[in-house]
Amino acid sequence: MSDITISLPDHLKAYVDEQVAQSGYGSADEYFLALIRWDQKRRQVKESLDGLLIEGLDSLDRGEGIEATDAWWEQERHDLIDNYQNQGDA
Repeated sequence: MSDITISLPDHLKAYVDEQVAQSGYGSADEYFLALIRWDQKRRQVKESLDGLLIEGLDSLDRGEGIEATDAWWEQERHDLIDNYQNQGDA
């Protein structure tokens, strides 16, 4: 594992120390590792959502969209409820 040195203003150092103490991290190193992992995951999710958004916009450009009427939303709501209630049956 490589080392890195980070200089922080006193108020940020105090914040890190507080987070370590309150959140159960063993050290500031563990806290920073958790932040980096969280950021990596957040970026992966964003890239995935961006891809889905582009895919959706492309499908609209191809005329593949549907009209989201009140009836459509109501059916979607019922389908989601049914799927949720049937999860325990699987």
